[in-house]
Amino acid sequence: MLERPELEAFLTLSEELHFGRTADRMHVSTGRVSQIIRKLERRVGAPLFERNSRSVALTPLGLRMHEEVLPAARQLRTALHNARALAPA
Repeated sequence: MLERPELEAFLTLSEELHFGRTADRMHVSTGRVSQIIRKLERRVGAPLFERNSRSVALTPLGLRMHEEVLPAARQLRTALHNARALAPA
């Protein structure tokens, strides 16, 4: 099971393909984003992103994981939105 920070960092970095912008969106440091992604990659057992000094890209494994995780993340966001809308004031 993905932890919430891992899910958020993975999906955001997958969209941004930039550690600085990901950190800005998450309101954390770039070091924290890097730490979360490294932890996730250790759990998976393989790199999810290719990085160099100029670019970040999803690996084929990272792309597949993104495609599989994204629908579930959208469902979670929708469920939370619906619960908030139905909650008594």
